[in-house]
Parts: sequence; C-alpha cells; structure tokens
Amino acid sequence: MVDLGIFFGVSPEDLQIDEVDWEHRGGYIRTRSYRRLGDFDIEPEWATEAAFDENRKIAAPDPASKSGETIRVLGYSQSANQVLVVILMPKNLPELDGSWWGVNAWTGNSTAIRRYYE
Repeated sequence: MVDLGIFFGVSPEDLQIDEVDWEHRGGYIRTRSYRRLGDFDIEPEWATEAAFDENRKIAAPDPASKSGETIRVLGYSQSANQVLVVILMPKNLPELDGSWWGVNAWTGNSTAIRRYYE
C-alpha cells in the first residue's frame, strides 16, 4: 500500500507542476457531458489553470488511484469560474521534474470545494 501524503519520496507541498500535457486526454475532458448527462465539459486550458493555482491542494498519490502513479489537484480556474479536480501523472517517472500528463478533470463537488477553501 502507498503511503498517502508522500509521492515517490516527495511531499505534496513540494511537488512541482510546471507543465501539463493534455495531448492524449484533452478530448476526453472536453466531452464529459456526452458520457455523463449534465456533466460540465472541461477545456484543457482550464484544468491546467487549476493545476497552476497558487492555492491548490494536492493529494499525492490520488486516493482513488489503483496504480499509485497519479496525483489529485484541487484548484480554481478563473476561466471556468469553478473549482476543478485535476488528475495528473508524471511524464518522467521516477523523476519528478514538473512535467505531467493530464489524465482527467471535472468540476469539484461540495466536498472538494470545501476542502479547497479550508
């Protein structure tokens, strides 16, 4: 089992997020409403904006991750006017050099919004 709060030897507050690449999953988050009626389609730029948010909260590894290789970021996107949940995976494991693959993103529910503002 992976120790929540340490991600490949780095604490969540020390993780660098310098680049988020949505090459493979940008279309997926743009079309959430097609898969889940009523969901909010997310533009990759909005998800990146939330990941770069200075007040973001990071759970590392992502508590729902089966592999333990992703992190969960709660951040505010001014463009979307929403708190977003963004799932990221490092591009260059085992190195954590600030480059990430965007995996998924959705609007925060009431619990995520409360945690973001705590």
